[in-house]
Amino acid sequence: MNRDIYEAITERFIEQLKAGTVPWQKPWLSAQNIVSQKPYRGINSLLLGSAPYKSPFWVSFKQALDLGGHVRKGEKSTPVIYYKFLEKRDGAGNLVIRADGTQARVPFIRWSNVFNLDQTEGLTPPTLTIGQTEPPPCEKAAAIVAQAKLCPIHHVGFAALYSPERDVIQMPAPATFRTAEDYHHTLFHEMIHATGHGSRLDREGITKPARFGSDRYSREELIAELGAAFLSNEAGILNDVQFQNSAAYLASWIRKLEDDPRLIVSAAAQAQRGSDFVRGIQHAEGISEQEPVFAIEEPGLTEKPELVPAVHRRADTETMPRKVWRKGMSL
Repeated sequence: MNRDIYEAITERFIEQLKAGTVPWQKPWLSAQNIVSQKPYRGINSLLLGSAPYKSPFWVSFKQALDLGGHVRKGEKSTPVIYYKFLEKRDGAGNLVIRADGTQARVPFIRWSNVFNLDQTEGLTPPTLTIGQTEPPPCEKAAAIVAQAKLCPIHHVGFAALYSPERDVIQMPAPATFRTAEDYHHTLFHEMIHATGHGSRLDREGITKPARFGSDRYSREELIAELGAAFLSNEAGILNDVQFQNSAAYLASWIRKLEDDPRLIVSAAAQAQRGSDFVRGIQHAEGISEQEPVFAIEEPGLTEKPELVPAVHRRADTETMPRKVWRKGMSL
């Protein structure tokens, strides 16, 4: 049965949760496309980095052919997504202009299916160069904190929290944590919360009251968990962070993801924005929680984003027209 991109990605995460692991707490390789050699970000880094392969390189079916190799028969693909912004128009076809005079644009998700280099034959991996000037992980984590333009951080008490009302992060003393890595990862979680303040990224989970356990509360917690993982991975400390997850904790996330297949994709986009903000990387446009996000099928796909066996893929499908649908339409 055909499924949409949200269901395909969510199923991957639920499979790992049911196996007793949390995908966003599992250190991942810097997964990258073999052609562009640019690291995947957001949800893609989680999906590809937690896959059971040794190579960090990924390739589309057509790219493998173009490079003189091929995907082995029967191998299963993994979906990757990225956002495109298209002009927003009203019922009369006129461009919609925001109150600040800028042109309104609607985010669309595009996707394609990729294979790990370990799933291919006849391809030679690029040579990876490892920098020699990288600072030690905890120094890099500390530098991320020092360079972030957020709110004051007070070390007091025994609770780690962010107060939207006071716009302050409260942390226990570093010495009370098991390791410096645990301290920084916890601090990164609260810093991601702080990015949601109305003066920054203006996220509902921070700017509007959220009851404990509510959908809004859970979404914001997921954003903070993912964002902290992105920052910890960037600092190189995720390997050394200790996670303690109960069966009830895992079951609660399974329920949330099953109830809302779009949750993990949306939260990952918000988390990437938050981690970028902490690191001083700002983008002209971002994904708003209130904006409808539609899915666009990448040209060349004849199947929905299932785990597609390579035997069904053909180079001539690159000429197939893409399909567009909106939430609520039949898939």
